[in-house]
Amino acid sequence: FPSHDIVLLVVFFSSDSGSWSQIYGAYGRNTGLLAYVGLALMLISVVFVSNLSFSRKLIWVLIVTGLVNVVYGILQWSGNDPVNWNNPYNPIVGTLGNPNFVSAHLGIAGIASLALVFEKSRSLVSRSILLVNLGLSLFVVSQSSSSQGLLVFALGSTLIFYSRFVAPFNLIARVSYWSLVCLGSVMGTVGILNKGPLASFLYQESVTYRGDYWRAGWKMTFDNPVFGVGLDSYGDWYRFSRTEEAALRRGPDVTSNSAHNVFLDISSNGGFLLLAAYLFIFGLIFRSAIRVLKQSRSFDAVGVGLVSAWVAYVIQSVISINQLGLAIWGWVLGGAIIGYDLYRDRTDAPRMVVKKGRRPEQVPAAVVLTGSLGLVVGFVVSVWPLAQDISFRNALESSDGAKIELAAKEFPRNNYYYVYSAQILQENKIADKALESARLAIAANPRDFNAWKMVVANPNVSESERASAIAKMKELDPFNNTLDK
Repeated sequence: FPSHDIVLLVVFFSSDSGSWSQIYGAYGRNTGLLAYVGLALMLISVVFVSNLSFSRKLIWVLIVTGLVNVVYGILQWSGNDPVNWNNPYNPIVGTLGNPNFVSAHLGIAGIASLALVFEKSRSLVSRSILLVNLGLSLFVVSQSSSSQGLLVFALGSTLIFYSRFVAPFNLIARVSYWSLVCLGSVMGTVGILNKGPLASFLYQESVTYRGDYWRAGWKMTFDNPVFGVGLDSYGDWYRFSRTEEAALRRGPDVTSNSAHNVFLDISSNGGFLLLAAYLFIFGLIFRSAIRVLKQSRSFDAVGVGLVSAWVAYVIQSVISINQLGLAIWGWVLGGAIIGYDLYRDRTDAPRMVVKKGRRPEQVPAAVVLTGSLGLVVGFVVSVWPLAQDISFRNALESSDGAKIELAAKEFPRNNYYYVYSAQILQENKIADKALESARLAIAANPRDFNAWKMVVANPNVSESERASAIAKMKELDPFNNTLDK
């Protein structure tokens, strides 16, 4: 795990992308250096505290978070959302801000419910409640117009059904089961690609766009194989790396700041070096997952639930964005699986660790202190961008150009605010200050296409600077046919 964080730092210092954009990540995504270091530390912490008691509680926490989104999703579906969101999507966005994300979350939480339903010691009342929750979860998913939740639930639940009903039988039964699963997976994949009998149920137009994003991610990876393009810098390179067909398909100004595939996001951001570090962690989790499934003499609802929910997250990560609300569950479940594999025999007091050749002992005080310090540091570094966001919003509401200009310059520097302030100032005929904001954005990140665009549109810029800016825009976006007009 330390190697993962070391590689992150190497990539960070080797990139010429903006420092603050790499630390915090792209605006609206926030999957930069701090996010990945935090996820890795969270995984390590869960490994240390994991045992049967902790894992069971974790399963229930996942179910409860799903229930929150079920209740909120039903309110949104019925038109009774108490918050008037500026929402261009399906009304069901839950607490994650997007139908795809809430759909995937409910699919993963639904798997946790299903695992506990089949627990032999569970009462009929408890099973009934879990089944009602599962039914409502799938209903909300079906109304969200996103197939992600159904996909991750269907594939993740195959492990539960296998462990509960098929594993005790002979080899022929097991092979037949997995053959049917593979056949269904192939038909589902073909349907997602708008072919076969399931196409009308599974195909969404966004699948075509994902292909554009994946191809751009591969190009970034192979063009920058060692250190990538910089942490969370996919959006700065997408225009340059996309194909001509992608630029024409939806228009040159429709872009993306994510490959919509976590593995491609990592390889494009940090090259094969960072991908190898990520795959190493993935391999450790996968090995422990296999051990948990193989070494259970009877159906282990907790162990199978952890593994199935993690597999569902992995499936989601192959077809979607590394949204932090989902990524946290992927890394926490991964840590819980490793910890469950290592310490599953410790079913008594929580926070007990078995070390080889030693008696069980408490988690070292250094671990607790480090975790507490991490919480404090995490809170402090997360407050800064939040404070800037609030300050910028207040400045916009004041309609005071001077306040908007100052808010855009607040710490930590964020190109989004520089460009936004340049646009607002220019619309209000404060061209000199707008040009200053655009130049600050370019100085912070020379690959910011929108900053160059603001320079070109500014009436105070010289013809030579405008020509240089247009040339730079053509360099950053070679298939943009509007730049020649």
